[in-house]
Amino acid sequence: MNIFASGQPALVEDIHNICNEAGYIHNPDLPVDAVFDFHLADLPAKRQFLESVAADLIFTAAVPCSATEAASWSVNPSRVIGISPVIGKTIEFAPALQTAPDVLAHGESLLRELGLQIVPVADGPGLVRLRILSCIINEAIATAADGVASIQDIDAAMKLGANYPLGPLEWADTLTPEVVLAVMRALQYEYGEDRYRPTPLLVRKVQAKQNLLAP
Repeated sequence: MNIFASGQPALVEDIHNICNEAGYIHNPDLPVDAVFDFHLADLPAKRQFLESVAADLIFTAAVPCSATEAASWSVNPSRVIGISPVIGKTIEFAPALQTAPDVLAHGESLLRELGLQIVPVADGPGLVRLRILSCIINEAIATAADGVASIQDIDAAMKLGANYPLGPLEWADTLTPEVVLAVMRALQYEYGEDRYRPTPLLVRKVQAKQNLLAP
């Protein structure tokens, strides 16, 4: 089976390594059986990519939009399945409203053949992990911007007091501020609620191309 991936370079490299371990190839010059879309923040690039690919299986990272919205841009909407970025060997798995039942079964089978642990979730921007993390990060940035505590002290408080492996702002820089902003904007668009409004400091950091921990 030939599997092609596009989007965030680190995620593309990860899935190609997973494919290699499972004995699959990734040669864009040959007919492609399955596609992984890892465009996490650049919505126009994601749409352009999905409009241009056709395969029996199209896995799209439901991060800056829902899988259902992403499928609406595809030439084969019934072939689109929402996923999260792969964390370790775990992947969230969310059907779009358009996903055909046989495609869903095929997609689940392929991910298991790749050695991935599947976590079934409902469709929506960010799915579970990135939705929750982005909301926590957005609130932490707002707390720092309000002068309640410094960024360093917020991270220390959450690591020591809540046993987080990383502080919210460290997590933001690991995910990248662009991805956090993309999730927050997608959630606000999807639900229309102020609790998902990106804090202005996050927006400005992305505009300045700066990490949250940058001075």
